[in-house]
Amino acid sequence: GDDQEFEFSRIPLGISVLDNLIGGGIPKKRMTLLAGAANAGKSYLASQAVVSVQKAGGTAVWYDLEMSWDPVWMKRCGLDIASVIVSQPESAEETFDSMKEMMTAGVDLVVLDSIAGLVPMAVQDEDFGYNPMAWQARFVNSALPKLLPALKSGTAFIAINQLRSGIGRISVDKMPGGMGQEFYAHFILNVR
Repeated sequence: GDDQEFEFSRIPLGISVLDNLIGGGIPKKRMTLLAGAANAGKSYLASQAVVSVQKAGGTAVWYDLEMSWDPVWMKRCGLDIASVIVSQPESAEETFDSMKEMMTAGVDLVVLDSIAGLVPMAVQDEDFGYNPMAWQARFVNSALPKLLPALKSGTAFIAINQLRSGIGRISVDKMPGGMGQEFYAHFILNVR
């Protein structure tokens, strides 16, 4: 249990109170889930991890599945937008293949924005009204475990997800993609 293979560093967010609360920042070799309501600051927190990676001379990749990348806003958040890799894959399968390739290549940080934007090819090829039960949850629950071993290369993986309201209170168990509290996240920052 004391092998160096199990050691990992952290990427500070540059928000001292939050960094102290989570042990020094976002852990490398781990998945971190940023979950919260719309416009709660999830992408901003992820952007601050990218800023820290860039200041240290590292490489970050941002997967923009919701077509919401705003270079003007990201620049205002402190990013060097010319040196961040931004990808807008056409399918969930393409996203996971690319993320695995980037992690294996040893990039410092991968940001997935967001789980709710993961749409497999089988669903994209159907009519707009097509909605098989739990298609997204089934895809994420089968694909994500195949991706996690690539984290051994030292990459930090931030996945962003939205909370959805249902009958009763809003909770982490009501996130698209079937990613509840019990899933693989090293820790969850529940942004409110």
